[in-house]
Amino acid sequence: MTLAAPLDELAPGVLGYAMEDGGELWIPVIIAANPGTGQVSAFLDGLPRDQTICVPEVVSPRLAGMLLRRGFRPEKRFFAEVGCWGEVFVRRGEER
Repeated sequence: MTLAAPLDELAPGVLGYAMEDGGELWIPVIIAANPGTGQVSAFLDGLPRDQTICVPEVVSPRLAGMLLRRGFRPEKRFFAEVGCWGEVFVRRGEER
C-alpha cells in the first residue's frame, strides 16, 4: 500500500496522524509499525484522560476492540466537510 502523505510517529512503534479540533483530539490514522508488540496498546493507554479523544471510521476489528476496552464508544457524527455521516469512537474527557 502506498500512502499519499507521510505519517507522524505518534509514539514508539505507532505511526499515524493526530490533530486537535474544537478541544477534541482526533486520531484518524493509527498504524502499528510492528503489529503484536503492544505498542498501540501502550499508546492508547497513554492518551490524556482529561481530553475528549475521537478515532473516526475504524476499519480494524482488532483496533475497535482495543478502543472499546478503553472506554471508547461508537457514535454517529455528521462530517460537514464531506457531507455524510460516519462512525467515530469517542472517549469523553474526565472532569478534573
